[in-house]
Amino acid sequence: MATASAYHQGNIAGLDDAMTRRLIASTVMTESNGGDLAITNRQGYVGRYQAGAGWLSDAGYIDKHKLAEAMQGQRNEWAWAVSGGMTRFLEDPSNWNNGLSLEKYKASPDLQDRAFKINSDHAYHQAVGNGVLKEGDDPAKVAGFLKARHIAGYGGAIAAVTGSRVIRDSNGTSNYDYMHDITRNRDGLDQRMARTLHTQSQTGSAYSCVARNVLEEGARGSAVATLQAELSQLGYSGDRGHPLTADGEFGIRTRHAVERFQHDHHLTVDGKVGPLTREAMHSALQQSASPLSLTDVHHPGHALFAQALAGVRALDARGQPTEQQRLNLAAAMVVEARHQGLTRIDQVALGNDGSRVYIAQRPTSFMEQTKIGSVDTVAALQTPVARSSELAASPRSSSAASPAPIIQPPAPTQTMVV
Repeated sequence: MATASAYHQGNIAGLDDAMTRRLIASTVMTESNGGDLAITNRQGYVGRYQAGAGWLSDAGYIDKHKLAEAMQGQRNEWAWAVSGGMTRFLEDPSNWNNGLSLEKYKASPDLQDRAFKINSDHAYHQAVGNGVLKEGDDPAKVAGFLKARHIAGYGGAIAAVTGSRVIRDSNGTSNYDYMHDITRNRDGLDQRMARTLHTQSQTGSAYSCVARNVLEEGARGSAVATLQAELSQLGYSGDRGHPLTADGEFGIRTRHAVERFQHDHHLTVDGKVGPLTREAMHSALQQSASPLSLTDVHHPGHALFAQALAGVRALDARGQPTEQQRLNLAAAMVVEARHQGLTRIDQVALGNDGSRVYIAQRPTSFMEQTKIGSVDTVAALQTPVARSSELAASPRSSSAASPAPIIQPPAPTQTMVV
């Protein structure tokens, strides 16, 4: 009950405050004995919502590209977790976004609650889009669906809400049971929640403040510290450029940082962090946590990538590189092109021994010179697109270019050896 009462990340999936807290209370009672932040099971699922790496990635906390690489060759996340792979992955801070880590996640109720809201909101919108739920559905049905989805998976939740097949977990509990915890009060929390809210409303306790879901100057606590850390991650400082300290004290510097964020995101500039400002911050953090891939037309290096990939495909591929290797090679060429100052990739050719691949930008007037670059073939084939995408989005290196031979047009018999 304490977890539900302290929750202040905003209403979930269009539910009102009371039903949002009902969903929180029921979920954490099943998953973590009522909200234990640091609880970890044998497979490595962690926290009050028993988060796995995929769930954390969906919330923007884990680098999705690194997760995909780590899970290559695995049947599914559960098999990976049973083998100990997920635990090792989560224990490595370099796999987390925005300076987060497993220890920080385990210590923060705000991080855990926010992830649950992000993923539940997404599941709700997905279900509405698929016609499984509709706006205006009974709130208990929506909350029951979201609990079933969190524990039994999206397919299990759909089966329960549509009256389809029964799916039982290792404890013998079914997808229907999880949904009926809320829709039929199977968990018995309706009465307990009502008593708790009645007591809090009579005493004028923190519940009424939390229900307003607003942080403003004068507020204190872990929610403020999290806000300050997130503002810093997004590049916002206090007045006169003073850095924000995550001290949990909402003072004038924090207010100024909030006001600048609101101004930049076309929100009402009042220095208060309500639902709209909080949602805008979550979106900004997710965008910064998920850099665009060179394969995305919105990436600033996509035009170069398309030119490089066309050149790679034009090579005689007797060595039969995989499609992923072709993408990796083209992405590595973009990084090299930016390093060497190329704005186009007009030609791609293999060196005589196949150990390097060369790129060239041909002059369009007598005032220009040919610009060239090269990459190590094997290294480029093995460098993930995600890594090259990050490098290609950063400012071009100013280091001097190393000399490379003049490229001749590729002979028809040239091959890419992998």
